[in-house]
Amino acid sequence: MDYIVPGLLGFLTGAVIYGLTYQQVFPQISALANYGNTIIPDLWNVSPFLFILMFFLMSLLLFYLIDRVGWQRKEKSE
Repeated sequence: MDYIVPGLLGFLTGAVIYGLTYQQVFPQISALANYGNTIIPDLWNVSPFLFILMFFLMSLLLFYLIDRVGWQRKEKSE
């Protein structure tokens, strides 16, 4: 329970800072990151099928590592 109050204060502080700086920061970030209606394979200039295959293989590798290394969630002991 000791972590709830600092966490809530952090969330509220972040929300206030975000609200106060939104008008100044958002237009600059939006201008940098505005690529229109596009997809990742077009941005990287690769075949969509190659992108899907690579994403699939990376997902399988990640699931394999999670299983082998033991990165699963631990059961809560109360």
